[in-house]
Amino acid sequence: MKEEFLEIYSPEGKRTGKKESKSNIHLNGFFHATIHVWIFTKKGDILIQKRSKKKELNPGIWDVSVAGHVGFNENIRIAAKRETFEETGININTEDLSEIGVYKSVNIYPKTIDKEFHHTYVLLLDKHEINTNYKNDEVDDLKFISIDEMENLIKKENRKIFIGKNRKYYFDVLKAIKSIISDNLL
Repeated sequence: MKEEFLEIYSPEGKRTGKKESKSNIHLNGFFHATIHVWIFTKKGDILIQKRSKKKELNPGIWDVSVAGHVGFNENIRIAAKRETFEETGININTEDLSEIGVYKSVNIYPKTIDKEFHHTYVLLLDKHEINTNYKNDEVDDLKFISIDEMENLIKKENRKIFIGKNRKYYFDVLKAIKSIISDNLL
């Protein structure tokens, strides 16, 4: 497999212009950018993905609809579009992404020091646009859960669902989704 190259970020979330392989970034614990896209419907169904059992980190865990690394010199919204297509088969318009914010995340594993800045978006789609049978090397399954179910899972801190430890992050996602749904009902 071809090596991916990412940009090293400062601990404050600033681009440095320094290019490094993804494997070295994870080995040395350099900060880097990722995207998260939370896909949801007008009825409040939130798409979550089950990470492939073949993944090195967090295999078989249910989490965000779409997550991936931002390549070196890649526009963050273009990375979100690319990753959404790779992980769900959905070709999105980047103007439809609603930005929530950037979240710092540090996770240390036996062979990986993962220091990321999650550029986080929510995306409203019609349910018929989403094929929950879509699978690939990175995604074992896709399914919908309700807003209430997601809130309950976060409160329980279920480690088989939702990777991150930052509960505020997940509640910010829910708040943004609820706000967009509310605005669309007016």
